[in-house]
Amino acid sequence: MKVVFNKWIPFSGFLAMCLWPFIFVREKAASRYTVIVNNHEHIHAEQQKEMLVVGAILAVVFYFCIGLWSLLFLPIFLWWYCIEWFIRLFFKGRAYKNISFEREAYFNETDLTYLGERKRFSWIKYLIR
Repeated sequence: MKVVFNKWIPFSGFLAMCLWPFIFVREKAASRYTVIVNNHEHIHAEQQKEMLVVGAILAVVFYFCIGLWSLLFLPIFLWWYCIEWFIRLFFKGRAYKNISFEREAYFNETDLTYLGERKRFSWIKYLIR
């Protein structure tokens, strides 16, 4: 993973953001980019790679039905993240930390061995917790 320090990404108020294969870190917050934050973002990288495979499979399957529109399946991680954010906001009031991707990352960010033992699609068990 390539860590990119910059002025614009992520949004103001956030320290880091993973958009596989990059981790973007705000320059102003670079001193707070710790091993824990790095682990948190690498968990997101694994989630994004898994969802990219799902999106690619869906894009190929639906290509014959909807043509190039099927490419909209590729960023399925972002679609899922946004949809779940709106649903969580509506039902729980606080959305960000209730998103399954974030719950997995926050719950396991201090376990530096987690990525080595993590099973594929582990974020799914955080959907209903």
